[in-house]
Amino acid sequence: MRAAEWLIDPAIAYLNHGGYGALPQPVAEAAALVRADVEANPTDAMTRQWQGRVDDVRSRVAALLRGTADNLVFVPNATAGTAAVISSLGLAPGDEVVATDHRYPAVASQLGVAARRGVHIIETHVPVDIASPADIVAAVTAIVGPRTRLIVLDHVASPTGFVFPVRELVTAAHAAGVPVLVDAAHAPGQIDVDLGAIGADFWVGNLHKWVCSPRACAVMHVAPQWHDTIRPLVASDGYADGFQPAFDWTGTFDAVPLLAVPAALDFFAALGWPEVRRHQHALVTAGAESVADALGTEVAIADAFTAAMRLVRLPVTCTVTACSVVSRPASCAASSTDSGRGSSIRRIAAVNSSRIATRVPSSSATCRAPSVTSAR
Repeated sequence: MRAAEWLIDPAIAYLNHGGYGALPQPVAEAAALVRADVEANPTDAMTRQWQGRVDDVRSRVAALLRGTADNLVFVPNATAGTAAVISSLGLAPGDEVVATDHRYPAVASQLGVAARRGVHIIETHVPVDIASPADIVAAVTAIVGPRTRLIVLDHVASPTGFVFPVRELVTAAHAAGVPVLVDAAHAPGQIDVDLGAIGADFWVGNLHKWVCSPRACAVMHVAPQWHDTIRPLVASDGYADGFQPAFDWTGTFDAVPLLAVPAALDFFAALGWPEVRRHQHALVTAGAESVADALGTEVAIADAFTAAMRLVRLPVTCTVTACSVVSRPASCAASSTDSGRGSSIRRIAAVNSSRIATRVPSSSATCRAPSVTSAR
C-alpha cells in the first residue's frame, strides 16, 4: 500500500479516517468514469438503467456483508438510516427506548426528538474497561422492561471505537421480545460483518468510511418482518410500491457515490480484506500505545473489543461543569492543533465515566503509526 494511491494531502498526518473516509486514487478515477457515463445521457442513466445498476451494487454489498440482497436498501448516510427506522416505528408516549452511553450524537438527537413526544429514553453506562461480552449484555438487558419498544446499539461506536458484541446482544434482546437497531456507521470494511449471523432487525452502515467509496453512501439492512413498516423520510414515486422501491428512488440525487461502490470493493478485494484489517489493527494499536506512553496513561479498551480505532486516556478528569489536568509529562506538547498538517495531529475527545480519552483511528491510507513528540 503506497501513499500515492490515495488523494490525501501527503503533508497531512491524517488520523480521522473514520470521520469522512478517504478516497483511493483508483476509486476516484472509476468514479470519474461513472460520472462521465451518467452525464452523457442523464435520462437514460437515471431511468432506464437505474434499477439494474442499483441491483448490481446491492448484490455486491450483500456479498461483502454476508446478507440477503432482498433485505438491503441504500440511504445517503447512516444518520438517515437510523432516522428512517426510528421515525417509522410509531413510538408513542410512554414507550421506552434503550441505548448506551457510546451512542453517536446524531442518534442521541433523533432519540431526543422522540423524547419530546413523550417517549422515554433510557441510557445505560457501558464502561470502556468492561471485561467480557456477557458483562455488556447484562448492562444492556438490565434496563429492558415491559414498555421497551426498541434497543439502539452501536456495532463500532464512533466516540470510543468500542466494538460491541452485537450478535450476543441481539440474541438477548430477541429473547426479551425487543427489536434491535444497530448503528453500524463504522462497521462495513473495518470489521468482518455477517448480517445473517447477527440477526438484527435493523442495521445501518456507511460505505464511504472504511469501504472508501465516494462520500456519501450507506446501506441499510431491514429484516423481512419489518419490510412493510420501514420507509424513508422522503416519500417519492415508489413509496407505495414496497420496501425497496420506496428507498431506491427518493428523488433526484447524485448517483455517482453509490454506483462507484463496486470500484471501492474491487480495490480492497485486490489487497485482501483480512490483510487490510490486520494491518489497520496492528497500526492503530502501535500508534495508541505510542500516544499512551508519551502521555503517561493507557490504552483504554481491551484489544478484544477494538478494530481500527483505539481510545487513549488523557491525563485529565472531567465533571459536568469542569475538566482538570491530572498530570502531563514534560515531554508532551501542551496543546493540539486543528488540521493535522505537517507533524500536527487533530485529537478527538470522548468522555466515559468522567475520564477523557482521545480516539486514534487507522486505515490503509495511514502509512505509519501516530506518535506524540516533545514540544520544542
